[in-house]
Amino acid sequence: MPRVKTADKELAILESASRVFALRPFHEVLIDDVAAEAGIGKGTIYRYFETKEDLYFATILFALDSLAAALARSLPHESSPEKRLERIAREILSYFWERRHLIPMLQHHERDEPRKAQLLKRREPILRLTQEAILNGIERREFRGIDARIGAELFFGMTRAAHLFHRDENTVEQLVSDLMGIYV
Repeated sequence: MPRVKTADKELAILESASRVFALRPFHEVLIDDVAAEAGIGKGTIYRYFETKEDLYFATILFALDSLAAALARSLPHESSPEKRLERIAREILSYFWERRHLIPMLQHHERDEPRKAQLLKRREPILRLTQEAILNGIERREFRGIDARIGAELFFGMTRAAHLFHRDENTVEQLVSDLMGIYV
């Protein structure tokens, strides 16, 4: 009798994979590492994901969904567009600070045409929240005028660049301040 796939098991695999892939570059991670972290057999992972590349891509989508959910929970508590944009920068930088090996693969998949549409769809909630904060800041004359959609894309790109190219002595708060200086 074939085993049934469950959402809980898939979530456990993705959570474990996100921890394992966060620690080492893609080529250094074995499916055995993810299986051990999840406390399951390697074959179970292959029932859910055909290849390590498929698992990695699903992990990136899971990361974007997790980040969007964290932002959706935290942003309503911020009192101004500036505070919301700061929160977005802080959440993105903090999330990937601990998962430094996910950003290069995120960029790799943005150029992968078969997967690009999925990736763009999953990052859309983050961009929408960013765009709304920028637009609200422009309307309240707290931010410089810019096309809000382009501003959101630029902001997302700047958070990734800050993450990829920061110095060892930089902190998340320092980088958030640097990013906000561009908009305020």
